Amino acid sequence: MSVGLFKYDGDIYEVNSEVILSENISSQSFYERYWEKAIEELGIKYIQDGSEFDNTKLEVVMEELDLLKKWATANLQGEKQEYMIARIENLEEVIPSSFISEQDILYIF
Repeated sequence: MSVGLFKYDGDIYEVNSEVILSENISSQSFYERYWEKAIEELGIKYIQDGSEFDNTKLEVVMEELDLLKKWATANLQGEKQEYMIARIENLEEVIPSSFISEQDILYIF
């Protein structure tokens, strides 16, 4: 299992809604061991499993990604650090470009 970022072409709860964006954030085990620790320590609100946000939260989301990257730099080493930072940098590119309309919502699960 893994944690990912998703966008749907309509309401996520509609039967005909389809995934139009799917980006891996982390394997489940890595997420539980490192991301959850960082999220708790930093008080992260949006970049976490079970969240959803729209473009009005973009500034906060980008700030949270920056905090997570700084945490990874300070608290992880080697491959673990490289992996988490690479995933964060990918999100820094993908998230802003995913908001095409004001109705767009991104989900993390």
